[in-house]
Amino acid sequence: MRYRKFGNAEISEIGFGAWSISGMYGDVGRDEARRLVERALDLGINFFDVADVYGRGKAEELLGELLAGRDAFLATKVGYDFYSNPERPPRRYDPEYLEFAVRKSVERLGRRPDLIQLHNPPADVVERAAPYFLGLRGSAARYVGVALGPEVQVLAEGRAALRAGYDSIMFVFNVLEQEPGKTLIAEGAGRALLVRVPHASEVLTDRFKPYFPPADHRSLRRPEWLKKAREVVEREVAPLARELGLSLGQYALKFVLSFPITSVLVTATNEEELEEYAEASDGKPLPEEHLEALAELWERHKEELAS
Repeated sequence: MRYRKFGNAEISEIGFGAWSISGMYGDVGRDEARRLVERALDLGINFFDVADVYGRGKAEELLGELLAGRDAFLATKVGYDFYSNPERPPRRYDPEYLEFAVRKSVERLGRRPDLIQLHNPPADVVERAAPYFLGLRGSAARYVGVALGPEVQVLAEGRAALRAGYDSIMFVFNVLEQEPGKTLIAEGAGRALLVRVPHASEVLTDRFKPYFPPADHRSLRRPEWLKKAREVVEREVAPLARELGLSLGQYALKFVLSFPITSVLVTATNEEELEEYAEASDGKPLPEEHLEALAELWERHKEELAS
């Protein structure tokens, strides 16, 4: 496992997305969650990302328990008020609510997080919340950031976060969704850049399924998009991965790691996936001709993939 700088810390290039143990991707029991977290640590993964709304606090409690006494960089997110409406949490970013939510997260985690992020705020909220949220740096958490989304087109939100002086931004970036990621990477030089959804809802893996159960968060992807994207992958991306002797999942991660990002968060629901993904962190970026081919692929297909 390789590591990259996050402020004064070093975090693993491959991060563990704790949404996978929250029930958002199917049931994962406590024993299986423990095995996943322990295997991640064994593989050298020291960056774990969660949110208070995942499992309505349960994921934070579980991750806090499993990482107790461990040397890990722990990130969480706040902004969805599941306390007042568990079924359809509204987004809230006023200082009164954020103070309450941060306190509850710290209680569940059993420690002060290394990074605390605003969860999916609109651009105007990113700037409006900055005076209060930036004031949490060094007290409630070592660093403060913004997790952009849930939409892919978050350029305005990302730029607002960079202007306001947050320590990090998190955004979607993968072979099939290269913008606004590339722009944010270029404009965010010097900040911590955290990438999520590197596998485009499993389209960029060898485990692709054309549909997901309703309880699986990935079911939010339209089946038409999954089908169209998979056709592009099988025709143009899979041969490139085979050329390098990589699985599709590893190839997708190496694409992201070929850019100056800080860490890429993966969704792993079993130990085999974790092991496969961890092997992508070997210090070897994709060859330049592959990056050029993937950039050209994006230019040809970006309109249909964005539709």
